[in-house]
Amino acid sequence: MAKNRIKELRESSNPKITLKELSEKLKEKGLSFSDSQLYYYEQGKRSPRSKVADDFWQALSEIFDVSLAYVTGYDIDSQKLTKNLDSLNSQTKILSDEFKKDTGKAQNPTIKELKQYVNGDQERKINEDIKQLNNISYNLNEINRKKLIEYAKDLSKLQNFEKEKEKAEDKK
Repeated sequence: MAKNRIKELRESSNPKITLKELSEKLKEKGLSFSDSQLYYYEQGKRSPRSKVADDFWQALSEIFDVSLAYVTGYDIDSQKLTKNLDSLNSQTKILSDEFKKDTGKAQNPTIKELKQYVNGDQERKINEDIKQLNNISYNLNEINRKKLIEYAKDLSKLQNFEKEKEKAEDKK
């Protein structure tokens, strides 16, 4: 289970929100949780009962104005993702350079050419990943499927952000 961000969000609010104040804000949304229950939730020692969990996490995401994935701890670590994307870009450049050297082509290879250059394992691995994601999704309960979808949406948004960032840097 991912570590939720209740405490982080409470303490980073301006002004900071106490557990008692958070309990009151939840009451305004029709949810009754004591400050001691909230303490156990933010420490990860307990979780809300399944029949109210969706409403609880949704209310927190609205109170703190963050995504459901973020408040539950299932979001993307953007610094780690940026590092991974940089690594992927470096590897792609190396592969592209190797392709040019091996084939004698002066221009950058197309994606199709790179796919053909890299052994056929890559496409097989992607298909296996897709099958694995389908199996994982199928075995999740509704709450966790929603979290998986939120995470995927966040990844997609971050990828689009990175593309826009690259375009802006290329224009400079």
